[in-house]
Amino acid sequence: MFSYTHNPIFSTLEGMKHNLPFRLSTANHFKSAHKLGVLLVVLLCALIPTDLLAGSGIWQGFVVLNQKNTRDIFYDLNPSTQTGNSDFNGVSFGDFKTNEKFTLRGGEIKTYKNNLSDVLDGNLRYRVYKAGADGGRFETINLPYNGELYNPEASPTNSIGDQRWQQTNANVDLIAGLATGSYVLEVYMDSRYNDYNAGGPIGSGTNYYSNGGSNFVAYFTVSQGPLPVALTRFVAQRQENNVKLSWETASEHNNRGYEVQVSTDSRTFRALSFVQSHGDGTSTARNTYSYLDTEANKAGVRYYRLRQVDLDGTEKFYGPQAVSFSKAGSLVALQAVPNPFNSELTLSLPSLGNTRTGTVVLTDMMGRTALSQPLTLAAGVDEVRLPALNNLPTGMYHLRLNLNGELQTMKLLKK
Repeated sequence: MFSYTHNPIFSTLEGMKHNLPFRLSTANHFKSAHKLGVLLVVLLCALIPTDLLAGSGIWQGFVVLNQKNTRDIFYDLNPSTQTGNSDFNGVSFGDFKTNEKFTLRGGEIKTYKNNLSDVLDGNLRYRVYKAGADGGRFETINLPYNGELYNPEASPTNSIGDQRWQQTNANVDLIAGLATGSYVLEVYMDSRYNDYNAGGPIGSGTNYYSNGGSNFVAYFTVSQGPLPVALTRFVAQRQENNVKLSWETASEHNNRGYEVQVSTDSRTFRALSFVQSHGDGTSTARNTYSYLDTEANKAGVRYYRLRQVDLDGTEKFYGPQAVSFSKAGSLVALQAVPNPFNSELTLSLPSLGNTRTGTVVLTDMMGRTALSQPLTLAAGVDEVRLPALNNLPTGMYHLRLNLNGELQTMKLLKK
């Protein structure tokens, strides 16, 4: 919880500025004040040294929020003020799905300065934390100077010492990264000041705008929203002169479909075809897709990837998967998953129409053999599982795969 200590004389002056119907720096406000109020101030000022009549503070504060991409709303931090804005303190903003937006756009403060005081800056401090948990540290949004607040009754119109400090384009996504649950949004504001007299500076410090030292808090909840496309499998398998692409999803949301792309250098891709999503593009069931690349004159290594496209145009890429059309066939496309590995390792490579034999060897960085075993891949087989690796020490390893006289190596990490 944030706390601070007021100077008692400054607190008295600040209270006179905001709780009585006049301001020390504006003669026009004295005209409408009650005579008794004027007398009390005059008597008090007579007892306070002239240097201490310098003063500044924050007299209004707002937080600017945007819920679910609607419109920006200025929320009044102090429930005792009557600004016509919605109150912030104690409000529940309701529930937000994990795929929705709750954006802190920034804030605004209005400051005053009397006599020779000078306000230097404005800041909004905020933090978001799970209800019942430790709040953690505050983040800061700087509120730049936005302009003078003028007295329209003065002639000619001139400043009465009030200023606005505002930022409404901070765009902090309050939902991003949060797990489901109940949350607290806690804020306060501050601004630095300097006080002077004819001889120079007489003091400096920070003015705070908080809730009696306890800050302002509001509440909201987060619940699970629709899951985006969750691709669980994507493989490319050589079938003689063709390549079969297969992929699976565990869930889809607003999915239009998949553009199948190919490249011969792994950098520049072109579209082969577009595969529409099943149904209306939203599903929590398992879905399987496939595409057969029948282009003629394949040579060398071909790289395949998927460009998944949402109904709103949002896109995401998966892959690439490599398939070799070199003379011996397949080892350029060798993959090992997962990497880093823990207890098991699966070697994946394009299937061929013939049986392949060879060896697989795993060595540590010192060249010591950790695993060595013969290998036979029947026609059409494209995966080999290496089990019982959980006893290996953590660290980097070299894998060497020799099939039909072709040698392929790669580095692996044991976690």
